[in-house]
Amino acid sequence: MKRSELFFDAVLVPIDFVALVAAGVVAYHLRTSGVVQSIRPAVFVLDLPLLEYLQLVTIVSAAIVVIFALQGLYAMQATRKLLDELTRIFAGISMGVMGVIAYIFLSAELFQSRFILLAAYVLGLLFVSAGRYLVRKLQQVVLQRGHGVYRVVLIGNGRFGQQLADVFSGRPELGYRVVGTPAMVRWDALESIWQRQRIDEVIQTDPTLPEEDNLVLLDFCDKYKIGYKYVPDLFETYAARVRFRHIGGVPLMELMRTPLEGWGRVAKRAMDLSASVFGLTALAPLFFVVAALIKLNSPGPVFYRQIRVGRHRQPFEFYKFRSMRTEHSVGERYGGQAAQLFEDKLRAGLNERLGPLFKMKHDPRVTGVGRILRRTRIDELPQLINVLRGEMSLVGPRPHLPKEVERYDKHHSKLFTIKPGMSGMAQVQGSAGLSFEQEARLDIGYIEDWSLWLDVVLLLKTLKILFTDRNAV
Repeated sequence: MKRSELFFDAVLVPIDFVALVAAGVVAYHLRTSGVVQSIRPAVFVLDLPLLEYLQLVTIVSAAIVVIFALQGLYAMQATRKLLDELTRIFAGISMGVMGVIAYIFLSAELFQSRFILLAAYVLGLLFVSAGRYLVRKLQQVVLQRGHGVYRVVLIGNGRFGQQLADVFSGRPELGYRVVGTPAMVRWDALESIWQRQRIDEVIQTDPTLPEEDNLVLLDFCDKYKIGYKYVPDLFETYAARVRFRHIGGVPLMELMRTPLEGWGRVAKRAMDLSASVFGLTALAPLFFVVAALIKLNSPGPVFYRQIRVGRHRQPFEFYKFRSMRTEHSVGERYGGQAAQLFEDKLRAGLNERLGPLFKMKHDPRVTGVGRILRRTRIDELPQLINVLRGEMSLVGPRPHLPKEVERYDKHHSKLFTIKPGMSGMAQVQGSAGLSFEQEARLDIGYIEDWSLWLDVVLLLKTLKILFTDRNAV
């Protein structure tokens, strides 16, 4: 790591801390200012004077800085996307504020000024983001002037090598300068570049490079303690995540199909379990009302149960509020034939979706109450039972019917890597308007890039859709 990188890593810690403390102090003075006091007098000032408040702000700010460190926010990278950094800042400050709220609720010893809490939260986001933005800009200026840049050698003259060379020359703020592009991998050529320019990194851009050439590069980098990066081949791209382990003294690389392993799976299950228990408890009155409406509207059971395919292709019983007429009433309405014949006719000529899944907006089998339940997505709520039982998750690929799964292509098998979900990437991005292939691509992307924060984001977007989108099928 360059000394400039160490400097920018280190300077962020006090900048974040000062920004958070400043946000708390400004929020306090806003609340006790004459303008706000004239609207609503602050009664907590006597109970919590400024000095005691500063002690509290200092502790909370230090805790948030620790959260930032756990999130990797002090591994300053000029190439990190600004949106990614802002997202982590939002998550860290939100966790800190939630901790304060929980402490207030449990102890009832601190002040209860919602204005200060909200103002400090918003100001903290603004101050920390502004401070980091200025540091990022300063680092980019330093890199553009050639200080602290990485001197790299590009191996391979193909498409990837030229693409990286163009990026490095066109964006000096990234901090890379190409000092050599040898046509052949030879020790003496690499050593000549080292003696003239010094080398910080070797980037191998040819996935088809012979093994003996790769060994030369590795030996050279090992001798001179140089960083080594390479463009992966097709197999390594598919197996982008690996876990290193020894068995009987033999080094092995284990392919990981998803980052949802180990503690990630534990955290996801804990969130599913707590949310399903809370949801089923809080929504119990709504369930009773919906059950009564379904019974009054048409004969049949309250819940619609169906076999769906879950993780590792294991079948499970899937719950929804019944939104269609029962098989008996459908048969009576359409001439006494088995409802299966009617359904086959619908699937044959009226499917409005490409792929193995059946979708139809104006399905004549849907009841009046069922149409409302579908439009508001209330019919999906009983899936919290599946989440509680561990058959589904709050977020994941949608579970499909066995006869639909039989029509999957080989690359769709990755959808069974994790538990299916009540909502997911596909539902948030396009709902029922997506083709099956588009839905599968989004869900596979979710599986490969899973994080707990991604689940939180998708759940928040799902809640927004519940209140704004009425295009459910």
